Amino acid sequence: MNATLRRSEPRDADALTRICLLTGSSGSDATGRYSDDRVLGDIYAVPYAVRDPHWAWVVDNGSGARGYLVATPDTTAFEKWFIESWWPERDAVYRANANAETLSLIDGVQRRRDEAALFAETYPAHLHINLLDDLRGGGWGRTLIETLVEQLRAEGVPGLHLVASLDNENAQRFYEKLGFERLESAAGASYGMLLG
Repeated sequence: MNATLRRSEPRDADALTRICLLTGSSGSDATGRYSDDRVLGDIYAVPYAVRDPHWAWVVDNGSGARGYLVATPDTTAFEKWFIESWWPERDAVYRANANAETLSLIDGVQRRRDEAALFAETYPAHLHINLLDDLRGGGWGRTLIETLVEQLRAEGVPGLHLVASLDNENAQRFYEKLGFERLESAAGASYGMLLG
């Protein structure tokens, strides 16, 4: 498949949301799991691209994004913005008709700042990455992460972390192959990489 890597643009918001949904259950489709299929994208993808597209990339096959990596070099600042500016209006909308699974997800949003603080000093940057099936195994995951790492190093960011689902063993093996080390955490399978 011919595809290219490019910076995320505002027109990609719906695609980011869709990709996040189609990979939102430990790498598999989460359609119908939550009371609103947009909630995952509004937590784990779109806000990063909105706040700073300089840290957001998509893999585009010519008809739109099929994969993405979104990140922030400063988790503490991002979480402050997310909790105070991005999430409050969305919280009210999603909470209004939430099923139990959605309530559990959005209640976890309030714990994000505390969880982020565990890694913020040593690994201040964090990322989210998702690829649709047709991109997996083709080197795009590695390309996206290497692109991010190169930019973080160029800007003097000392470390990067991420959290993978405990159920997603393929993702965990992938991160370990790229040089991430497992971190002690109660928040899923947490990984860090020192960049200095």
